[in-house]
Amino acid sequence: MKKIYLAFITLSLLFVATSCDKDLPYPIDDVKRGVVIDVVRVPGTDGILSDGLTTGNYKINLSIPEQQGDYSFMKEAQLLAVLEGVDGKVTSQVVMDNITEFPIEITIDVADVYSKFGLSSPTLGETLYFTTNTVLQDGYVIPGWDEYMKFNNKAFAGWNVDGRAYSYNVRYSVACELVLDDFVGTNTVYVDEWIGSGYTVEITKVSDTELSVEGMFWGDADGPMIIKVDPTDHSITIPKQILVSNPTWWGVPTPYKDFALAGGGTINACETSLSFTAEATVDLGSFGGGIGFKIGK
Repeated sequence: MKKIYLAFITLSLLFVATSCDKDLPYPIDDVKRGVVIDVVRVPGTDGILSDGLTTGNYKINLSIPEQQGDYSFMKEAQLLAVLEGVDGKVTSQVVMDNITEFPIEITIDVADVYSKFGLSSPTLGETLYFTTNTVLQDGYVIPGWDEYMKFNNKAFAGWNVDGRAYSYNVRYSVACELVLDDFVGTNTVYVDEWIGSGYTVEITKVSDTELSVEGMFWGDADGPMIIKVDPTDHSITIPKQILVSNPTWWGVPTPYKDFALAGGGTINACETSLSFTAEATVDLGSFGGGIGFKIGK
């Protein structure tokens, strides 16, 4: 059976195609041209799957970058789901075909996707990806992923699409379901060694996207520290806020005022913990970023 060689539209391919007097390491007539399709998560939609759940707001957008140029040789695109199991085994399934209009926004039915893998729902430790196959006019399918070359179109990562880098897939990790009420109550703060650690704080839930931490810095903070939670991707943000107006060092007044923190990190629903890196500042300047905090039960 004749081997088919895959290639994509690049300057180098155009160059060698016009240089007929040079020997090529593969038969140029057997080269199949693919189409570069940008695959990106719709902003504001969920970016993490929850263990055992198929509910949520999952949407992705497919578009063809203007750099692609002519793609009339493509008949259609297919949405390909790629599942990496807990055991590391990776399999794929086509979950939507006959995609001919771009850009297009697609709502992901998690239950339907998992059913195509013979599964009922996501499992902690899995990772689900979405990419696209290209179906040519002659019916030949150029895969967006296969077990040999893995994800396709990585070479085009430098392309600019709507002010951001081109994306050849969307990735959803499976995490524990995020319930902010689980974080409420007494927690322990662990901080980088140079600043000390191991003291307790009280966390209360302000809203579905905010937590309040009372007792920061061994109770020296003038008020609670507010942590903003993004449930779509389990990230957290600490907006810059003054926590100690007149800080002391082991009970001794300092020449500084208005000790503040600002930073960000992640919330771990499985461990019921929050981890973030923050920059510490006072009225006279910054102590620098990179101070690591972990707050948990």
